[in-house]
Amino acid sequence: MAVDSFVAPWLGSKVKRTGSIHSEMEIVLGLSAFILAASLLFVAGGSAKLAGVAAMRTDAEHFGFHCGIYRLIGAAEFAGGLIVCTARLAQQPLLGVVAATGLTALMFGTMAFHLKVTDSAVKAVPAAVFALTAGIVTCLFAVN
Repeated sequence: MAVDSFVAPWLGSKVKRTGSIHSEMEIVLGLSAFILAASLLFVAGGSAKLAGVAAMRTDAEHFGFHCGIYRLIGAAEFAGGLIVCTARLAQQPLLGVVAATGLTALMFGTMAFHLKVTDSAVKAVPAAVFALTAGIVTCLFAVN
Protein backbone atom coordinates (compact mmCIF):
# COMPACT_ATOMS: atom_id res chain seq x y z
CA MET A 1 0.00 0.00 0.00
CA ALA A 2 1.36 3.41 -0.88
CA VAL A 3 1.41 5.38 2.34
CA ASP A 4 1.61 8.73 0.55
CA SER A 5 -1.50 8.09 -1.51
CA PHE A 6 -3.41 6.96 1.56
CA VAL A 7 -2.68 9.98 3.77
CA ALA A 8 -1.78 12.78 1.35
CA PRO A 9 -5.34 13.96 0.67
CA TRP A 10 -5.94 14.30 4.41
CA LEU A 11 -2.65 15.83 5.42
CA GLY A 12 -1.63 17.76 2.31
CA SER A 13 1.39 19.99 2.55
CA LYS A 14 0.93 20.80 6.24
CA VAL A 15 3.05 17.86 7.32
CA LYS A 16 6.80 18.11 7.07
CA ARG A 17 8.43 15.21 5.35
CA THR A 18 10.87 13.76 7.81
CA GLY A 19 11.57 10.68 5.78
CA SER A 20 10.71 8.61 8.81
CA ILE A 21 8.82 5.48 7.93
CA HIS A 22 7.71 5.28 11.57
CA SER A 23 5.61 8.45 11.47
CA GLU A 24 3.95 7.41 8.21
CA MET A 25 3.27 3.94 9.55
CA GLU A 26 1.80 5.42 12.71
CA ILE A 27 -0.64 7.43 10.61
CA VAL A 28 -1.63 4.40 8.57
CA LEU A 29 -2.04 2.30 11.70
CA GLY A 30 -4.14 5.01 13.34
CA LEU A 31 -6.43 5.31 10.33
CA SER A 32 -6.70 1.52 10.11
CA ALA A 33 -7.54 1.33 13.82
CA PHE A 34 -10.29 3.92 13.30
CA ILE A 35 -11.76 1.93 10.40
CA LEU A 36 -11.63 -1.35 12.31
CA ALA A 37 -13.14 0.18 15.47
CA ALA A 38 -15.97 1.73 13.46
CA SER A 39 -16.66 -1.56 11.72
CA LEU A 40 -16.80 -3.40 15.03
CA LEU A 41 -19.35 -0.87 16.35
CA PHE A 42 -21.58 -1.63 13.38
CA VAL A 43 -21.09 -5.37 13.90
CA ALA A 44 -22.09 -4.95 17.57
CA GLY A 45 -25.19 -2.91 16.74
CA GLY A 46 -26.23 -5.35 14.05
CA SER A 47 -25.67 -8.29 16.41
CA ALA A 48 -27.97 -6.74 19.00
CA LYS A 49 -30.72 -6.36 16.40
CA LEU A 50 -30.19 -9.90 15.13
CA ALA A 51 -30.29 -11.30 18.65
CA GLY A 52 -33.54 -9.47 19.37
CA VAL A 53 -32.24 -7.71 22.48
CA ALA A 54 -35.12 -6.16 24.47
CA ALA A 55 -34.03 -2.57 23.73
CA MET A 56 -33.94 -3.39 20.03
CA ARG A 57 -37.43 -4.91 20.12
CA THR A 58 -38.66 -1.73 21.81
CA ASP A 59 -37.02 0.37 19.08
CA ALA A 60 -38.62 -1.80 16.38
CA GLU A 61 -42.06 -1.21 17.89
CA HIS A 62 -41.34 2.50 18.25
CA PHE A 63 -40.47 2.78 14.55
CA GLY A 64 -43.42 0.60 13.54
CA PHE A 65 -41.34 -2.34 12.30
CA HIS A 66 -42.08 -5.99 12.73
CA CYS A 67 -39.20 -7.64 14.63
CA GLY A 68 -38.35 -9.70 11.55
CA ILE A 69 -37.81 -6.56 9.47
CA TYR A 70 -35.71 -5.03 12.25
CA ARG A 71 -33.59 -8.19 12.29
CA LEU A 72 -33.11 -7.80 8.55
CA ILE A 73 -31.86 -4.26 9.15
CA GLY A 74 -29.56 -5.70 11.81
CA ALA A 75 -28.26 -8.25 9.32
CA ALA A 76 -27.43 -5.46 6.87
CA GLU A 77 -25.67 -3.51 9.63
CA PHE A 78 -23.77 -6.60 10.79
CA ALA A 79 -22.75 -7.57 7.25
CA GLY A 80 -21.72 -4.02 6.38
CA GLY A 81 -19.50 -3.79 9.44
CA LEU A 82 -17.99 -7.19 8.74
CA ILE A 83 -17.31 -6.30 5.10
CA VAL A 84 -15.69 -2.98 6.06
CA CYS A 85 -13.40 -4.81 8.49
CA THR A 86 -12.57 -7.49 5.93
CA ALA A 87 -11.99 -4.92 3.18
CA ARG A 88 -9.50 -3.04 5.34
CA LEU A 89 -7.63 -6.17 6.37
CA ALA A 90 -7.58 -7.48 2.78
CA GLN A 91 -6.70 -4.04 1.37
CA GLN A 92 -9.73 -3.95 -0.92
CA PRO A 93 -10.68 -0.25 -1.00
CA LEU A 94 -13.50 -0.56 -3.55
CA LEU A 95 -15.26 -3.14 -1.40
CA GLY A 96 -14.76 -0.87 1.60
CA VAL A 97 -16.25 2.11 -0.23
CA VAL A 98 -19.32 0.11 -1.22
CA ALA A 99 -19.90 -1.31 2.28
CA ALA A 100 -19.25 1.97 4.10
CA THR A 101 -21.53 3.84 1.68
CA GLY A 102 -24.26 1.31 2.43
CA LEU A 103 -23.78 1.83 6.15
CA THR A 104 -23.93 5.60 5.68
CA ALA A 105 -27.22 5.24 3.81
CA LEU A 106 -28.56 2.92 6.49
CA MET A 107 -27.77 5.48 9.20
CA PHE A 108 -29.37 8.31 7.19
CA GLY A 109 -32.44 6.08 6.99
CA THR A 110 -32.36 5.69 10.75
CA MET A 111 -32.22 9.47 11.17
CA ALA A 112 -35.19 9.80 8.80
CA PHE A 113 -37.22 7.34 10.86
CA HIS A 114 -36.46 9.31 14.03
CA LEU A 115 -37.89 12.36 12.29
CA LYS A 116 -40.86 10.39 10.96
CA VAL A 117 -41.91 9.27 14.43
CA THR A 118 -41.30 12.82 15.71
CA ASP A 119 -38.52 11.93 18.12
CA SER A 120 -36.53 14.78 19.57
CA ALA A 121 -33.32 15.69 17.76
CA VAL A 122 -31.36 14.21 20.68
CA LYS A 123 -32.68 10.74 19.84
CA ALA A 124 -31.28 11.04 16.30
CA VAL A 125 -27.78 12.06 17.44
CA PRO A 126 -26.39 8.50 17.70
CA ALA A 127 -27.56 7.76 14.15
CA ALA A 128 -26.01 11.03 12.96
CA VAL A 129 -22.71 10.16 14.64
CA PHE A 130 -22.74 6.70 13.06
CA ALA A 131 -23.61 8.22 9.66
CA LEU A 132 -20.70 10.64 9.99
CA THR A 133 -18.38 7.83 11.07
CA ALA A 134 -19.41 5.65 8.13
CA GLY A 135 -18.99 8.64 5.79
CA ILE A 136 -15.46 9.21 7.08
CA VAL A 137 -14.67 5.53 6.60
CA THR A 138 -15.99 5.79 3.03
CA CYS A 139 -13.66 8.72 2.37
CA LEU A 140 -10.69 6.92 3.91
CA PHE A 141 -11.25 3.95 1.62
CA ALA A 142 -11.81 6.23 -1.38
CA VAL A 143 -8.44 7.98 -1.04
CA ASN A 144 -6.56 4.70 -0.86
